[in-house]
Amino acid sequence: METFQEFADLELNGWTDDTISSGYVDMFAAASDMAIPEIVAAIRKRGKVLDLCCGQANVTEALAAAGHDVVGVDFSPKMLGHARRRVPTGTFIEADAQDLPFENGSFDTVVCSFGLMHVPDQPKALHEIRRVLKPGGQYVMTSWCGPDVSPVFQVFYGSVQEHGDPTVKLPDSPNFHQFANAEMARELLANAGLEIDEQRQVECYWDLDEPDRLANIFRRGAPRAGTLLKMQPEKNLAAIVEAVTEKTRSRFANGTSWRVPSPASLIVATAH
Repeated sequence: METFQEFADLELNGWTDDTISSGYVDMFAAASDMAIPEIVAAIRKRGKVLDLCCGQANVTEALAAAGHDVVGVDFSPKMLGHARRRVPTGTFIEADAQDLPFENGSFDTVVCSFGLMHVPDQPKALHEIRRVLKPGGQYVMTSWCGPDVSPVFQVFYGSVQEHGDPTVKLPDSPNFHQFANAEMARELLANAGLEIDEQRQVECYWDLDEPDRLANIFRRGAPRAGTLLKMQPEKNLAAIVEAVTEKTRSRFANGTSWRVPSPASLIVATAH
């Protein structure tokens, strides 16, 4: 079975880099934060919740405010530093989603907000999620929709295809958008003992004061996209940035700002 080790190294290096971790918190997360109310509302009852791949604790904070007993887990010390500054009274543990340090049936709910796409062995992580859930417990996750429906990924990856150096390649990885595909998601979760009760699209977006900010969000706030841009020759990088900026200017104008849609997929599942 493919271990995606180079991809695992890319993710670890990215999320432990000050520029990427801070860039995600300061810029990229403005879009992902929009799904938080939907995540919190999807949980049926108060209880013990694992916030998996908790990052800077934006979801942890909201879950705690809703009355849940929350434990946040992330593999990145840099992101956990952001988490502890955001929620000083929170409980945070550095751990791998593929090997969780909890007993079977420890949680009523597991939440994973835009995190599972960054895990190399996603089936293994899903089995770990099921293992630490009580029977009948809930699993709630979000993931980004792919270029087939997502305007922001159409703009970004379209610009890379048009102007990028064709010899620049990222390491092989799991399908980044597979959990936004209903059929693929249902099979992946079912194989781990999780039955999807609901899957729907959630509106997320960035409101930008300048159209050139979108390229910078990807350069500084996303390990995969940031690496792809960093590897480009200077001429190609400049062309990609210009293309992203011009497409943003023409497609996403919203009065005096630019609203860039980045739809997400919300999944609510039950452990069996």
